[in-house]
Amino acid sequence: MRAPAKPHYVTRKRLREAALVLGAILVSLVLWFVSVDPSLPWEDKPLRMWMLDVGQGDAIFFQLPTGEELLIDGGRSSQVLSKLSTILPPWDSHLDALVLTHTDADHVTGLVSVLEVFDIDVLMDTGHEGQTAVAQQWSEDHGIARRTLKAGDVLEYGEVVIRVLWPSDEGYASLETNERNDLSLVLHVVYGETSLLLTGDAEEAVEEVLSAFVPDVDVLKVGHHGSLTSTSWSLLDTALPEYALIGVGEDNSYGHPHPIILSRLSEVGATVFRTDLDGTILVESYGDEPTVAPHPLPF
Repeated sequence: MRAPAKPHYVTRKRLREAALVLGAILVSLVLWFVSVDPSLPWEDKPLRMWMLDVGQGDAIFFQLPTGEELLIDGGRSSQVLSKLSTILPPWDSHLDALVLTHTDADHVTGLVSVLEVFDIDVLMDTGHEGQTAVAQQWSEDHGIARRTLKAGDVLEYGEVVIRVLWPSDEGYASLETNERNDLSLVLHVVYGETSLLLTGDAEEAVEEVLSAFVPDVDVLKVGHHGSLTSTSWSLLDTALPEYALIGVGEDNSYGHPHPIILSRLSEVGATVFRTDLDGTILVESYGDEPTVAPHPLPF
């Protein structure tokens, strides 16, 4: 007995859905090819930094003019994978480096998920191991090269220079603190006239030390999701950021970002972007003044 024929409207609906999916894929491929046009010398390609909207946590993805791709922190879940899938083409399952600022769950959990899916060249962290199960997963031998970063280290990718400002063993010991946040990597990224400061969850005691040598910056990744424990006047008076980016979850239970922090950023003239209000945020620079704007992703 023949199966009853499916109604024509069902077939047409599925065809439309398939066409929409195919169209979205083709648009993504075209945009990707345009962004990585191999005919362009690397000097004519931008540095792009996405602060990914992964809820209450940090995840920062870099595409460098020389082609390298780095992910700094991964948020508290595997949500970072869906975010990366909207930026990278479907066949790209390689990242040059994963960088962990510190072992809190809202920074390390997503990186463990990325390790399960992507081919990674090198893992970078401070060498300070966490005690949680997910932090220990990160510390396992994954058969991937590791590099321990400390104050004074420099990573160079063409004209992009990433300087490690913190932590130093001597500096941390002098703080007389047991705060795990104060072991966060603090990175200063420079590309021509563009200057970015990424502070992890480092708190006020670390900022006091950094304020002695941190330069004026264009973009500040606000420390500890806008908590009152970070973004002190000592740092702001030195860094004087034009833009401030806050990775924070919508209606989070911590009250982040704190109203006092938002007031301080306003007083120094920083334009504030927040992932809970703006979604994913894109910083783009050709070596001059950067542009910063919300960059909504479909997933």
